[in-house]
Amino acid sequence: MVALFVNVHSRPHTRCTPRTVVSVALDHKEPPLRQVRLRLGCILIGPFAFPQRDVIDSILNILFPASCVVCGSRVLERRYGAACPDCWSSLVRVPPPICPQCGDPAPAIEGLCGLCRMGEHAFDFARSAVLFTETLREIIHHLKYSDRVSLAKPLGDLLKQCLEREPFSGGLIVPVPLHWNRARIRGYNQAELIASRLERPLSRDLLRRRKNTPSQTGLSRNQRKLNLSGAFEARRRISGAVIVVDDVYTTGATMNEIAKTLKRAGADRVEVLTVARVASSAYLAAETEISVRESTVQ
Repeated sequence: MVALFVNVHSRPHTRCTPRTVVSVALDHKEPPLRQVRLRLGCILIGPFAFPQRDVIDSILNILFPASCVVCGSRVLERRYGAACPDCWSSLVRVPPPICPQCGDPAPAIEGLCGLCRMGEHAFDFARSAVLFTETLREIIHHLKYSDRVSLAKPLGDLLKQCLEREPFSGGLIVPVPLHWNRARIRGYNQAELIASRLERPLSRDLLRRRKNTPSQTGLSRNQRKLNLSGAFEARRRISGAVIVVDDVYTTGATMNEIAKTLKRAGADRVEVLTVARVASSAYLAAETEISVRESTVQ
């Protein structure tokens, strides 16, 4: 037999133990019910009490069963968002060797990559948590275009792990802004949702996107550069080092334009942190060659 006790008011000092009934008292001085967050006290099954997160997951899975946006399997733990643990675990960390400045993966790279040696990047340092695979493409697509905002939390946790293991020095997090019209249509900025997991000072209003640029998908590096020219502006002067956060690093055109904008506003150093890295054509070509060679040997 299952007994469910719901306490509508937070009681931090109340503990639920087996065979304990949590009383519910209504205080008319509390805010309206729509402003009160329901707090699940505990579910008792026989003599055992289960952890609160497991209890909540179990109830939600009964009421609102969730399926993975990538493979369609059931998602039993809500901490994974709308993707299953297997799909999350299939993501690939950016492998060495990488460029020490921009973080671009390339086979047998020694020192800076070609773009960094030519001074093509306005930012000072960049790293990405994982490679942009088909699985991650589906996850990010559903976050941005299907309102699956629950995916932002695990993506942000991936980003936090990258931030902690790489030598970032910036103390202020700046998410890449959306144009106001796109933000109005979507209802949220995915970069802000992801960046909120980093537990560092976050500035949502430092940057403004003043040009509603068309989609960058399918554009070359030069086309992206022209598309983004003058697209951002800083609302105030800043100093020191900042970390710009976004979901995907493709050619670096967006980050270069933002870095130029922030440095004109006084930033001494601009670092870049993204969830995904689209591997360069050289890296992809080398990986394809290796795969073909291995299949031939087999």
